[in-house]
Amino acid sequence: MRKIFSLWFILIVGNCLAQFTANDVKFFVGTGSQTAYFVADFKDGTDDRSYVWGVKFNPGQNVTGPQMLQMIKSAESSFDYNLTFNNGFLDKISFNEHLAQSVPDYWSLWSGDDTNNWSMAGWMNTGTISNGKWYGASYGFSNPTAQAPATPIPAYSSLWYNASQITNWIGTGSNKSLVVIDFGTNNSNGNANSFVFGIQYNGTITAEQALQLIDAQTSTFNYTSASNQVSTLSLNSFSGTASGTNIWKLYKGTNLSNWKTNANLSAITLNNNDWFGLSFGTRRPFTPTEANLTLSASNSVKETFKIYPNPVTDFIVIETKDDIKNINIYSISGQKVMNTLHKKINIQSFPSGVYFVEIKTYKSTTTHKIIKK
Repeated sequence: MRKIFSLWFILIVGNCLAQFTANDVKFFVGTGSQTAYFVADFKDGTDDRSYVWGVKFNPGQNVTGPQMLQMIKSAESSFDYNLTFNNGFLDKISFNEHLAQSVPDYWSLWSGDDTNNWSMAGWMNTGTISNGKWYGASYGFSNPTAQAPATPIPAYSSLWYNASQITNWIGTGSNKSLVVIDFGTNNSNGNANSFVFGIQYNGTITAEQALQLIDAQTSTFNYTSASNQVSTLSLNSFSGTASGTNIWKLYKGTNLSNWKTNANLSAITLNNNDWFGLSFGTRRPFTPTEANLTLSASNSVKETFKIYPNPVTDFIVIETKDDIKNINIYSISGQKVMNTLHKKINIQSFPSGVYFVEIKTYKSTTTHKIIKK
């Protein structure tokens, strides 16, 4: 009997710990000492169908339902809505690629004290919002019946980070992407241990190649992968090793607000301005700080060389003022695959993967990692 009670107690505690609370909300609009919360559930079959925003206001401010939606719209260009019948009927909500309108079904309205206690309520045209109260809009009124909003994802702002904040770019090429790596923890100041790299390349690049490019350029970053999943990843003193339910989740987007989960590395191909995200934990990659680039060994010597493009499709070019004595290219297994004296090298016939270019001059010998697309 005692064992049964203990198991029951553990289950109850676990459910309480898993409950979504106000502390999980990340995106707040407005100012003031009081807070209400708005949840929009598009019920469109995606794994990110439901989002939540916090709305701040002062006592006596008398914020109505339509004004609450307008506050969110004013703060987030990716959010929009439409009301009809003298602002009493919610016709449409859109956020990034999610959109639901009152054809063929309708939005149902809900309110509650938390995300587990919703009741249908017509808050759009009755009274003002209250401190600590949750207000929901859930698409689907009659097909087959209205359902309360599902547990939401904390909405992020598309304006919290952008590529213009990157100061050091890895690689060469006309296209740029960001790689955000979130270790799922916070530092002592409460900020996320989330870091971003800016990469440059030509054409397209896969998620695996993006990680290889970062790995090739900075000694403080290391990762391994297996079966198209990230197994281990470390940056400076942070690390995450996949085990059980603790895995590296993969995302693709164009800003922080529109991350989409991806099944494996091979499913992600980056084009210009695309973002690639990895998160060790349950949250989507959060607002990052730029990762410090600590270049690989013998950097003082390597600065006299320039090898581009990297990643490469056909030719690599070596720029140096030193006289070349010998150039060897090795596969990742250590097999020598080419010997040359030319500074423009055709590797078009090489299989895709990582290679090491050993450059010998009459002054020094250096080795550089490249990625063949």
